[in-house]
Amino acid sequence: MIPNMKILAISHPCITDVNQQFYAELEKLGHEVQLIVPSNFRTTLSNGKAVRVSRWPHFRGTIRAYPVGMSGSIPLHFYLARLRSVIRAYAPDVLIAEEEPYSLSAWQAFYASRGMAMTRVVYSAQNIHKRYPPPFSRMERYVLDHADLALAVSEEVVNVLHQKQFKGRHMLFPLGVDTEQFRPDKRLGRIQRITNGIRENAFVVGFVGRLVEEKGIRLLLEAIAHCEDPDITYLIVGNGPLFRQVMDMQAQKPTKLIVSSHVEHRNIHEWMNMMDVLVLPSITMPNWKEQFGRVIVEANACQVPVIGSASGEIPKLIGKTSGGWVIPENDSHVLYEQIRYVKRNAPERLAAASAGLDYVRRHLSKKGLAANLHSNLRELAHRQAI
Repeated sequence: MIPNMKILAISHPCITDVNQQFYAELEKLGHEVQLIVPSNFRTTLSNGKAVRVSRWPHFRGTIRAYPVGMSGSIPLHFYLARLRSVIRAYAPDVLIAEEEPYSLSAWQAFYASRGMAMTRVVYSAQNIHKRYPPPFSRMERYVLDHADLALAVSEEVVNVLHQKQFKGRHMLFPLGVDTEQFRPDKRLGRIQRITNGIRENAFVVGFVGRLVEEKGIRLLLEAIAHCEDPDITYLIVGNGPLFRQVMDMQAQKPTKLIVSSHVEHRNIHEWMNMMDVLVLPSITMPNWKEQFGRVIVEANACQVPVIGSASGEIPKLIGKTSGGWVIPENDSHVLYEQIRYVKRNAPERLAAASAGLDYVRRHLSKKGLAANLHSNLRELAHRQAI
């Protein structure tokens, strides 16, 4: 029998407590987990300030925070600590780089572990085959050649990994959700509506995410500008480069649009429970398309259906969950008409909400994803032991 394992994860997402919940689920399966995270990482939402490392209440393992160079970049940040000494001291059975294969931090972690016996795991959400210049192409090649298992967000990511000649094992690893946090709570939704001055019988259309071009924010603002229905209220939760344009629209339609720019992820479910439908009108760019659409899963987990565009993984995800509707990209008129359709057709709306909730609970919980990784790691360990 293969014993439970010591797992070391290098993960910039784990500076935020909710992203540690997956590792807490691995702990519940008997594994020992240690996290390495940046102590000074900056994001587009942190206004240039370092994000304070927080702890998920149910994660018991050690969190080691080290300073990084290039702290504002996901692919370019690298640890200023001697990772080889850190890895050698912990002596993990499994090393997880929760970073893209072409990133400096993934290469740094894999190279620092050279010559040590362990299972190596890398994460990828890259669903477009891109060729990188040296030294990134060489670092990516090194990581892919030394990874035993790739955690792939979607089938498109698996295809890209195969195109890049990855020979290891892969496991589908969609962006899961904590179904204990994200769950239907209409009482909480009513309280939030009262707090934000929204009528209880208003039809609330919500958006959650980065306020950037590729998320279709301008399309949503155009739909709001043309909305004459007094029963529809729009709710935008997020921040980013287009925040000023969002606030300009709120100034024009103060009773039509509610904006909140500083909601922590641990509280997003409170805002989603206010919504009747969530919209994700993403737009495919030359070097980007929607990699998954985590807010779709989170909204469905709160029994909120979704209107999503045809960008990237959105149609596939909504097709699997049956928790919403897909519309063509880059058309604000179609977006507005679909919102009106969903508002008018309550039975269809409620059916989509129920279907989405059922699918997410059965297939996309973090508990289920942890169990899947547990099984894969045990199979890999068994093969190596033979």
